[in-house]
Amino acid sequence: MEELENGSLGFALVCDFDGVINEIIWDDYGLDNAVAGLTHFVALFDPCSEQKGLALFLYVKEHGVAMGWEINIRIHDELQLFCFTAATVGDKLIIVGSAALLGVYQICEGMSHMLNEQFNNFRSLYKESIHAVPGQQEEKPAEQDKLSREIITDMLELNNRLVNAERQLARKTAELRRMTAVLSKDLHLAHRVLQCSGEAIIIADRNRKVLEVNSSFIAISGFSKQEVIGQPLLLVEPGYHAPGFVDEIWDTVLSRGVWQGECFGRRKCGDLFPKWQAVSTVFEENQVVSHFVIIFSDISRLKQAEEKWQQLAFYDALTGLPNRVLYRDRLAQSLIKAKREHTSLTLLYLDLDDFKLINDSLGHDAGDKLLCEAAKRIVESVRESDTISRLGGDEFSAIVHGCEDEDAINQLCNKIIAGLNTPFFINGNCIHIGVSIGVARYPADGEDIDTLTKNADAAMYAVKANGRNNSFLFNKALGDKISLHLDIKSQISRGLQKNEFCLYFQPEIDLESGKIKSLEALVRWHQPERGIVLPDEFIGIAEDTGLIIELGEFVIREAVRLIGVLQKEGWSDIRVAVNVSRRQLVSPHFTKFIVNQLQQNQVEGHALIIEITESMVIGNLENAIRVLNELKGYGIDTAIDDFGTGYSSLNYLRRLPVEFIKIDKSFVADAEIVSESKTIIRAISAMAKSLGLKTIAEGVETKAQEAMLKMIGCEIGQGYLYAKPLRFDDLLAFLKSH
Repeated sequence: MEELENGSLGFALVCDFDGVINEIIWDDYGLDNAVAGLTHFVALFDPCSEQKGLALFLYVKEHGVAMGWEINIRIHDELQLFCFTAATVGDKLIIVGSAALLGVYQICEGMSHMLNEQFNNFRSLYKESIHAVPGQQEEKPAEQDKLSREIITDMLELNNRLVNAERQLARKTAELRRMTAVLSKDLHLAHRVLQCSGEAIIIADRNRKVLEVNSSFIAISGFSKQEVIGQPLLLVEPGYHAPGFVDEIWDTVLSRGVWQGECFGRRKCGDLFPKWQAVSTVFEENQVVSHFVIIFSDISRLKQAEEKWQQLAFYDALTGLPNRVLYRDRLAQSLIKAKREHTSLTLLYLDLDDFKLINDSLGHDAGDKLLCEAAKRIVESVRESDTISRLGGDEFSAIVHGCEDEDAINQLCNKIIAGLNTPFFINGNCIHIGVSIGVARYPADGEDIDTLTKNADAAMYAVKANGRNNSFLFNKALGDKISLHLDIKSQISRGLQKNEFCLYFQPEIDLESGKIKSLEALVRWHQPERGIVLPDEFIGIAEDTGLIIELGEFVIREAVRLIGVLQKEGWSDIRVAVNVSRRQLVSPHFTKFIVNQLQQNQVEGHALIIEITESMVIGNLENAIRVLNELKGYGIDTAIDDFGTGYSSLNYLRRLPVEFIKIDKSFVADAEIVSESKTIIRAISAMAKSLGLKTIAEGVETKAQEAMLKMIGCEIGQGYLYAKPLRFDDLLAFLKSH
C-alpha cells in the first residue's frame, strides 16, 4: 500500500456483496461528488466498460481476489485507463484502483509476498515448538524423527485443508444466508407490489385455473379470493364480443407471449364495465408454459371522459346537435355515398330571422332557450336519416337525402318554415321568428364540401335580401349577385374608414303656416367610382352584415354635430330627425351613445327626433318601450316611420311613447285617384289625433296633394313640393330664404 500512497494516484472503495458503495477509504480523483447518489460501484465505469467492471465484481465474489484488471473510467469527461485489485474481507469487498499500472502490480506482488512470508513464519514457529520439547531430540532415531516430521507435516497440511474447508464452508453458508435473505426480501417485495398495485392482477396455472388474485381485483370485480381461486380463467364477458374473440387472444398469447386490448368484464353485482387488459405468458427454463399473468384496469371513467370529449369536440353544447366540425365530416361522408350510388344530395342552410334582436333585447338566457326550441322543431321537420347541425349563432344546416326534385325540396322547406313560424313562449314572452333557407344540390350546385356550403349560404342571403322567411334554390345568377353583395359590403366598410358618407337634409313643413318644423337627416354615399349612391342600394347590405351599427352611429354623431352648427347660426328651434335601425334600438349602449353626443356638442335632447319603423318593435315591444322612455327622459321625441305599411297595431301604438306618425308616401302618391289610399290617410290622421299624436305626410309633390292633406287634417308635409334632400351648405341657404 505504501507505493500507492506515496507516489501513485488512486482510490479505494469498500462495498458490500451487492456492490453498493459503503465507504471511500481514500480518493485522489475527486470521486466523492461523482459517487454521490450512486448505488453500485460499476456505475463509476465508462458505459462501454460497465460489462467488464461487472465481470470484476462477479470474479471477486467467486474467487475471493482479483488482480490486474484494466478498466476505463471517465474522469472530468475524459477516459483514463485504471488497473484494479480487489479482494473479499469478511462480508465486504475492497476495491483499489490506480492509473499507475506498475504501482498496482507492486502492491499485488507485495500482498502476495506478505501472505507467503506469514505462512512460512507460521510453519517455522510450529516446527520449533515441536523440537523444543525436552529430551525428544536425543531419544528418537533419525527414521522416527523423519516419520514424525512427515506425520506432523501431513497433519499440518490436513489441518490447513480443514481450516480452508471450514472457511470456504462458512463463506458459502454466509453467501447462502445472504441470498436467502435477498430472495426473501424480493419475494416480500413482489408480494407487496402484487397487493398494492392499482390494477387488477390474476395469476393462473398452465391449465388456465386461477391461482392468485390481488386486492385490486377484489375491489374492481367484487369477487373474493375464495370465489375465484381454482376456477377456470374468464378473460372477457361472453356475448359482448365478436365470435372467436377469446380464441384470438389465446392464439396471440401462445404465439407472441403477450396480448393487450380493450374488452368487457362483469362485476359480481352484475354491472358490465369496460377494461383494458394485458395477458402475458411465464415460461420455464425449457420454454414450457408454467403460468399466465392477467392485468386489467377499469376504464369506465376514461370511457366517460372520452365520450364527454367527443361530445364537446363534435357536438354543440347548447342544442346537442352536431357542430361545424362534425357537419363537415357528415357532409363529406354523404358526398362519398352520393357519388358511389349516383344519387342526389340536398344541403339546406338555415338562418333564424331577427334572432339577434331577440337575443339582445330579452337576454342571452332567453336566446339560448329559443335556439334549443328552434333546433327541436327543425329536427322534427326532417327524417331521422337526415343530419341537422348547428353551425354557430343562429345558423343551422340540414343534409337531406332523397329529395329528387324541386317540389320535394320546397315541401320540406315550407314544413320547416311553418314549424318555426309558430310562436315560441320563452320566459313568459310570446316570440315570433322566421327562417331564411338557402338550398344547394349535389352535383348541380357543387361537388365538394366548400362549394356546396358556399352556394347554400349564398342562397340563404338571397332570401334575406328579398324579404326573409322563405327558401331559395341556388343558381348562377344568384352567385353573381352574391359576389356583388360581398363586394359592396367591403366597399361600405372601406367607405366608413375613408369618410365617404355624408348627410343630406329634407325639410318637414307645417301645412297651415308654411314654416319649417324640422329636418330629416338622410345618409348618402359618395362612392369614388359610382358617385352618389342612395340608401336603397346599401342600407339592406349594411343591415345584414352588421355594418349598420357603425353607419348608424355615424349618422347620429354627424346629425348632432350639425344641429350644434345650426344653433350657432341662429336656428335655435330647429329639430333634426334621424332614422335608426333595429340593431341600434336593441344595443345596450344605444341611449348612452346618443346622450354622450348631445353633451359633447352642447345640444339639448329636444332638438333630436328618433325615427323607427313598425317592424322594429314587433316581437320586441317591451324593449322598445323601455328604450324610448329612456330617450324621452332626455327630451328626445320619437316618430313611427312608414306607418301603414306594416302591422299598424293600435295596441302597440297606444303603449309606445311616440309623438309623430309618418304616413308612408305610397298612400300620398295615389290618394287623388285611389279612394282607399285617401281613406287610409283620413283614418290614420283621425287615430293620431285621438291619441294626441301629430301626423307627417311623406312624398308630397303637388299642391293638390297638399290641399287634400290639409283638408283631411294632416299637420306636417314632407316632399319635393318643398325641397329635395339638400347638402348642408345648400340647407343653410334654403333656411335663410325661408
